[in-house]
Amino acid sequence: MSSVTEWTEEGPVDPLSQVTGFFENILVEVSGWVPVLADLFQDPGHPPRAKQLNVITRPLAAALVKGRRSPVVGAGFVAAENALADAAWHMAWWQGEAMEPLVPLSATSASDTYIRREWFTKPMETGQSHITGPYVDFLCTDEYTVTMTVPVAAAGRRVGVAGADVFVESLEHHLLPMLRVLHPAASLVNQAGRVVVSADAQLAAGTLLAPYSLAAGRTVRPRGDWYAGAELLVMPCGRLPLAVVHPVALGTSTVR
Repeated sequence: MSSVTEWTEEGPVDPLSQVTGFFENILVEVSGWVPVLADLFQDPGHPPRAKQLNVITRPLAAALVKGRRSPVVGAGFVAAENALADAAWHMAWWQGEAMEPLVPLSATSASDTYIRREWFTKPMETGQSHITGPYVDFLCTDEYTVTMTVPVAAAGRRVGVAGADVFVESLEHHLLPMLRVLHPAASLVNQAGRVVVSADAQLAAGTLLAPYSLAAGRTVRPRGDWYAGAELLVMPCGRLPLAVVHPVALGTSTVR
């Protein structure tokens, strides 16, 4: 196994913290929009109109999408049902360097779409930020995607979610070097145990690799026929619904 710490002129760099920080940094930036967006909804008797929401949200999304700090490909805000004055549902969302707006859905299709999307339902239900994916984003890009969303609340109610999209292909470019330092077969998995990115070329994004329980320092049996005769060591990514796992020999101590 490779050393889990690299050294630079500034000192040690923990690759697990780097993987975690990649997602945390995007969530922090999106969370910074919350006070601005919430201010639009402070008076329930005078909710904003869709156009007003777009005017406020677009520059926030543009700063993230066009910035060079992360490979975000799309960002914006999705309003909750009847949160706006002139639309039952509305998605103020833009994509790519050209900041193309997402084609609006009809009220009927939007309702059916949003209530089925984890990136929308989880933050709305829990009041916590969430990471969804990998999944094929048929709504926006038809690409394998990870979406990070945070809830926006005002006047005692949740009025929608703000978020950002990253392609899995971009994640591979940014995260594989860090994963390889942790272990030649290290994989980033989501809460359901599906692979997001893996240093093991045999494991494609979406592969069901680990069980649902991913507690720190534990070893767990991989699902299916992966890594016969080995277990997976679990290294959670802070409080995010993500963990890095890699195979270890059966019976290996979990004390770290």
